[in-house]
Amino acid sequence: MGMVEEERLSSLRLLLVVQLAQSFRGGVISPILSLFIRGQGVSVTEIGLLGTAGMLGWLIFEPISGVVADRVRKRYMVVFAVVASSLIYASYPSAGGVWHFAILGFSLSSVMAPYAIAVKALTAELLPELGRAKTYGRYLSAISIGGIVGPVLGGYLSAIAGYDLPFYIAAAVGIVCLAGILLMRYDDKGGVVSGGREAVSEGVLMTRPFLIILLVRMLYFFNHAFRVNFLPIFLKETPAIGASETEIGIYMGTLQVTAALSQSIMGDITDRVGSKAVITSSLGLAGLSYLGLTLLRGVLPLYLLGAAQGAIFAAAHLSMMVHLMEIMPEGRTGVVMGLYSESENVGGMIASPSLGLMYDRMGAAYSVFSVSGVLILNAALSMILLKGQKKEGGTHIK
Repeated sequence: MGMVEEERLSSLRLLLVVQLAQSFRGGVISPILSLFIRGQGVSVTEIGLLGTAGMLGWLIFEPISGVVADRVRKRYMVVFAVVASSLIYASYPSAGGVWHFAILGFSLSSVMAPYAIAVKALTAELLPELGRAKTYGRYLSAISIGGIVGPVLGGYLSAIAGYDLPFYIAAAVGIVCLAGILLMRYDDKGGVVSGGREAVSEGVLMTRPFLIILLVRMLYFFNHAFRVNFLPIFLKETPAIGASETEIGIYMGTLQVTAALSQSIMGDITDRVGSKAVITSSLGLAGLSYLGLTLLRGVLPLYLLGAAQGAIFAAAHLSMMVHLMEIMPEGRTGVVMGLYSESENVGGMIASPSLGLMYDRMGAAYSVFSVSGVLILNAALSMILLKGQKKEGGTHIK
């Protein structure tokens, strides 16, 4: 193994550690964030609008971050985002009122936009070409450990010590993980791709395959908006389920366990059958899983559903990213990831207020049915519009 490849592998491992810590930070507050806000007298419709405020930060700053990431050292962007987000997490316990939460949500997404773009771009640059999906699957499996422990710990701590402690833990973990960023040896200069060649700035970007995967990703984020803003409330306030904070944390942890266990396998399957087949099937199954959510009685079936959803959502996320890496031009990783993330933001900004209003005006079940319908529609569009990539020796080629 040459010096350059050894440096890339070492940096990929450190990047993994940083993302694991970030996964834990998000996981530890995921079971309680919407419940904490709800406890301040905020309605579900207002929580939907808060979700829009949060997505606005991503919407504005991810495209800008994508352009910047192709011109500056991405590691500096990660350091800024981690320090700033730690300060914001520590501010949540003192918040009160819709406007305060809106400012915090907008601020958090604004400073995390550079992190998300820089990390995605670095991952795309550091992953090997051969067996990319399998390697990426194993990478995601390791990152998922933080998402497994975080929700269970966050739900438990909030039940015994109140909602404040998980936010302080999220802030502290961010400061500690800075060591992983500072130790990275691979630190690309803007305008240079991994092989040392000048970036291909003239590469065609807005192709039909790229626009299609943006559409698919946008619709998929109805799922994300519902899970972040409304699902904990649905699980706690629906009489047939009546889950506690601890039980919601266990459900989310169970989902992350099966996601972690399945991602390596899903990566291998994606290398073999192609990203289109995995995208289409996982979206269809995700839609059906939401229909199952309305039929649950008690927490045990909830845990079983969470186990299935973990594998389904992991397959969708992994296969979409692999498909994106198959069609993206070299030297444009920052811009590509910025636009990809922007499609997520558009989907979230459409979904959050509409699902929140529907939840309050028509009932919780209708918002769940809407998410299910959008995901099933997305599966049909993927089947019709996505083009499968050619394979050679079990590995996709560009």
